[in-house]
Amino acid sequence: MAAKIDIDALRDVAGSDACATADEWRAVGQPAEFVPVGGGASGVIREVGKPPIEVWVGVTADGFTAECECSPGARLCAHAVALTLLALDGGLSWSSAATPPSAVAVDPRVAELAALAQSIPVRRLALLVAEWAAADRVLESGLRAQAGQLEALTAVELAQVRRTIDDLAGGATGGQWDLHDVEKAGRAIVEEIEVLAQRPPTEEALLLVERAARAWDGLSGYLYDAWETYEEEPAEIGDALRAAHVRLCEQVQPDPDDLASRLAEIIAAAEVDSCLDEPWDYLAALGRQRVKALIRRH
Repeated sequence: MAAKIDIDALRDVAGSDACATADEWRAVGQPAEFVPVGGGASGVIREVGKPPIEVWVGVTADGFTAECECSPGARLCAHAVALTLLALDGGLSWSSAATPPSAVAVDPRVAELAALAQSIPVRRLALLVAEWAAADRVLESGLRAQAGQLEALTAVELAQVRRTIDDLAGGATGGQWDLHDVEKAGRAIVEEIEVLAQRPPTEEALLLVERAARAWDGLSGYLYDAWETYEEEPAEIGDALRAAHVRLCEQVQPDPDDLASRLAEIIAAAEVDSCLDEPWDYLAALGRQRVKALIRRH
């Protein structure tokens, strides 16, 4: 169920100082954008000469909630107010049962490594990340995205990604080929999508991910038939494509009826199993009734 935000009440809670600072940031375009996350909004405030600050706001069971790097445990800070103003202007559909970042389960291994990273001097950590990013397109794109350097894909770039996906899918079974070529093409398609997913989300990018899913649906049957050798690979590749699609659906917030229709068509067109055929993964984007209808259709 959607929630309504009373900005005047939030300003009263935050106080005049925080609101004045938030208004100053909004006047200079900070934060520059927000991303729908967990039913709320996430954004980064950047000030010259200061480290960027990430903040999340949303409506949880405890009411309006903010989580900010500047003041852990505080209720509302200037960063939270500025982000809320931007999200309201941007027409965000606020969930009444949002999930803040602190409530999201983190893999214990990831948590351990994050704690380890915090113990490393900033310059050494930056060089370590840079060395890995120089050899990894996905990591480099993620790094540039976090730094606010990436813009939405242009029409030319979208066309290039589309050609790359089509070429990878077509070349996997062209000429002399074997099953390894199919797996290699699938993983290359995933890499293209994971790089694309680092860009600001758009409807056009979402449709490209669906194109990639269709391409993999057309290839995965070869590996499913060779299940004794390729037992896990088809699902690994498909799961990665679906995860990127689900994230983009949450960020783009497409018309749920249009999305349900496209999903139904993609699932029906697959010769074996479609990698997008996990309707409950789309609960946040479709709503319970559309998910149930999608399940009944097949």
